Amino acid sequence: MNGRADFREPNAEVPRPIPHIGPDYIPTEEERRVFAECNDESFWFRSVPLAATSMLITQGLISKGILSSHPKYGSIPKLI
Repeated sequence: MNGRADFREPNAEVPRPIPHIGPDYIPTEEERRVFAECNDESFWFRSVPLAATSMLITQGLISKGILSSHPKYGSIPKLI
């Protein structure tokens, strides 16, 4: 014995290595569906709330006078 205990079970499954996914990889139809679902959810549940919150904060700072609005275009450029 070398002083280390081997805690691996005799019937334990050894994980297979992840194959190299290169530019020539073609996803299956189920993978395409999952990618599309992830893109849709990340847009609605991350991008939209973050953009709306930052717009509200910016508008609040402009109305309090901390940020100044553009003389010709108003607060629209800073909100965008």
